[in-house]
Amino acid sequence: MQPKTSLSSDNKSSYIWAIITGLLSSSCCIIQLILNLFSIGCAGFSVLTPYRPFFLSFTAILIIYTITKYGFNSKRTLITLLISILLTASPELVSLHNQGKIISSTNSKQIFVREIETFVVQINGISCEGCANRIKAQIDSKPFVINSKVYFKNQSAIVSVKLGTYKSNDIETWVKMVDFKYGAKVIQQYIETIEEE
Repeated sequence: MQPKTSLSSDNKSSYIWAIITGLLSSSCCIIQLILNLFSIGCAGFSVLTPYRPFFLSFTAILIIYTITKYGFNSKRTLITLLISILLTASPELVSLHNQGKIISSTNSKQIFVREIETFVVQINGISCEGCANRIKAQIDSKPFVINSKVYFKNQSAIVSVKLGTYKSNDIETWVKMVDFKYGAKVIQQYIETIEEE
């Protein structure tokens, strides 16, 4: 009986470690998004971002090991594979959402205007995609915001609003309302005409 128990715990370890390393490779996003959901501030997991390639490599090795050892016939292997891939891909998915390339149902405002005003904002203090997501959610919650994109990598945002509804300092204040560690400055502002459908 003893060998069977140790074998059983050995079987579980590769599954568990694949999920743990997947979580570590996405900790700046998944954990921060959960904290954002409950309106809790930044967790500071962005310190793990430089180590993400290491965690991704280790996760890939564990997934390959698990598939090689147990095959695709195991339901546990398929679930582990799915969870690990979703965790490791989550920063890229959050980045696409923050940049407006993945449209959520909460940001489907149908405002038909002929002219929009666009603000380009430089934001200091964004330490991860989760932080960028908090800022995007704050901006999108405001009335007459047509579109917003927040970029973690170049620390900026592009906010389009109905013409004449907001000023530069309004946009800067929204960002600072998320957390005082963010410094926002509108660096460009322009008006563009769009065609109504």
